[in-house]
Amino acid sequence: MYQSDLSFAALLAGMVARWRSVALVAGGVVGVAVVLMLVVPPSYRVQASFVTTSPSLQLPRGLSDLAEGVGGGTGGGVADLAEQFGLGSSREPSESPAFYYQLLTSRELLTRLALSRFPDPRATVDADSVPLVNLLVRREPDPMRAIETAVKRLRRKMVITYEPRTNLVLMTVDAPWPALSADVANRAIELVSTFNREQRRSRAQARREFLESRVAAAQAELRAVEDSQRLFYERNRSWENSPSLLVGERRLRRQVETANSLYLSLRQEYERARIDEVNTTPVITVVDRAVAPRRREWPRPALILPTAALLGMMLGALWAAGSELLSHWARRHPDEADLLRKAAGGAARELRAAWSPGRARSSGDPGRPPATLPAPPRP
Repeated sequence: MYQSDLSFAALLAGMVARWRSVALVAGGVVGVAVVLMLVVPPSYRVQASFVTTSPSLQLPRGLSDLAEGVGGGTGGGVADLAEQFGLGSSREPSESPAFYYQLLTSRELLTRLALSRFPDPRATVDADSVPLVNLLVRREPDPMRAIETAVKRLRRKMVITYEPRTNLVLMTVDAPWPALSADVANRAIELVSTFNREQRRSRAQARREFLESRVAAAQAELRAVEDSQRLFYERNRSWENSPSLLVGERRLRRQVETANSLYLSLRQEYERARIDEVNTTPVITVVDRAVAPRRREWPRPALILPTAALLGMMLGALWAAGSELLSHWARRHPDEADLLRKAAGGAARELRAAWSPGRARSSGDPGRPPATLPAPPRP
């Protein structure tokens, strides 16, 4: 008599009996993995890091002692405590590592990176160089669309992280060629340094140019007032004996002193601005320069093939278990199984007819018998 319940031993025996299906599914998964490894282009990963150094805002003497930690302790005092809890910092927001994270992922810098020229890894001549956009985007007739696509791909291939306490910015770059990945990472750091030299210095340069014009105007005013005082002395030899001339001489002296103080103050500010134009520019210090890797990051056959084999064995076991459960259900319910087979067969015939309408029209309706032509009359 047929057993109604399927035991675990019977299920396991049915799975073992279908070992060919398990091996076929596992081999298919491994084959798909091998095809993907051959089709998917390799990826080489490099890492580069840099830190930024910039002058801190000067605090008064008492506050600076408190910020640095009174007593010469190893702690950072109020400044480090505030930075730890995110309450503020002595550094400007545009000089923080978070700003460089936004800069490295900005469209402007990535566009410059995409338009930069690199040695062509596909060429046999070392002197050949092409823009990076030509290596990332191929067969794109629209240049603007190619640049836009290259920027999107660079955002996916570049991973930027930063450490607020140490000001360290870490950049990871993936590329199909080892030398290209290192060149892209180093070129990105060069563009950040160029941004600091060009954009950051513009504020100090504008201040220096303004003070330069004010120093020239104050010097001209001082000379004019001194010329007026000299002319007064030449025309009035005995001004000490005249009350009106005495008042005029004092007035001219105050004008000279005021103009001289203004000129000296502006001159000092101008010299300080000239120094700040160089000192206030943040400096990029490269900690780890990107080096071309010798081993590709992806795909890794030593990792993919065992994983694919294990996954194929699991899928094959599931397939065998499902087949055994379906076979057991069909033996328990033969009528329902026969109805399901007929429905599946009809659906399969309809799908074949829908995929090949020309052949179905030529062969006629399979559900009807073919029409017979009348026989020709005998003479």
